Amino acid sequence: MIPTDQAINKIADIVKTIANSTRVQIMLLLSQTDALSVSSLQQQLQIEQSVLSHALILMKDRGILSSQRRGKEMYYSLAYPDAMEIIYWAVNRVKR
Repeated sequence: MIPTDQAINKIADIVKTIANSTRVQIMLLLSQTDALSVSSLQQQLQIEQSVLSHALILMKDRGILSSQRRGKEMYYSLAYPDAMEIIYWAVNRVKR
């Protein structure tokens, strides 16, 4: 079954979204836990909050991440953990 042109465009948009080293790092960190707070992600990635916020918002808008507010903190998790398969596939290709 070949997807419609509209579906293909959405697929390409998702792949373009994760084709960024910061966003791949975010996905790798989130794949190891249920959810992480923005401050925890920032601490682990050692990047500016504005860069992190931009990445998180973009990934959430594309349906890659989901978020939940807990008190004053926003926590992010992978919306579809199965999406990590493409990242793991790439990791395994790089190791060769």
